[in-house]
Amino acid sequence: MADEFGGDIPVGPFALIGDDSIGRGIVTTLEGHRSPAVLMRGHGVFTVGASAKAAVKAAVMCEDVARTIHIARQGGPVERLPQADIDALHHRYQNAYGQ
Repeated sequence: MADEFGGDIPVGPFALIGDDSIGRGIVTTLEGHRSPAVLMRGHGVFTVGASAKAAVKAAVMCEDVARTIHIARQGGPVERLPQADIDALHHRYQNAYGQ
């Protein structure tokens, strides 16, 4: 989660389908977050990226993180990493890993 999303994946509000409410909710929720993914209440995951490939990667990673966290929680509470470690992991993944 730290690598790809830079912290928790934010949760956005519920919005009715039929106008631009979902899009506005996604944009508002992602403001100030490093995450390319948002979980919209009552809908599921939406992702953004510099390309369609990057957005799809973020969606796949989001599903993988959800599965991993679910399995980890079966063993008990999951301890959060210190923010400094999250920041360092995110920076490395975004700027050095696989470059």
